[in-house]
Amino acid sequence: MTAVRVAGVRDVPPGTLKHVEAGGKELVLANVGGKVYALEDRCAHMNAPLSMGTLEGTTITCPLHFSRFDVRTGKKISGPVMGSLPGAEKLPPESQKMTARMGEIMAPVKTHDQPVFPVKVEGENILVDL
Repeated sequence: MTAVRVAGVRDVPPGTLKHVEAGGKELVLANVGGKVYALEDRCAHMNAPLSMGTLEGTTITCPLHFSRFDVRTGKKISGPVMGSLPGAEKLPPESQKMTARMGEIMAPVKTHDQPVFPVKVEGENILVDL
């Protein structure tokens, strides 16, 4: 593994997420109380960018289907939540059918744990082992 600088410490304040790219990988950095973690940025359910999700404590939640992962380990906490689309009832009937069908297709897709990467902070630099 090679440690690569991916961001500065000031780029990821406590309680925030940041998308970075390094070594051909898309990563999300999560700062939990001053400790930075790195995970693959694409949700293991339907490939949504986790960096656009939310961070609560050590839990990152996917913005698309709300799968939840522990940023320390990458372990799945819970799988997707498939709900109805707000305002879907106002769509034309064919669009409503298509939306419902998309939900049926996506619901059984298995959600895997997220790959994690070791992080080191040296001075003002965040380094990730790739």
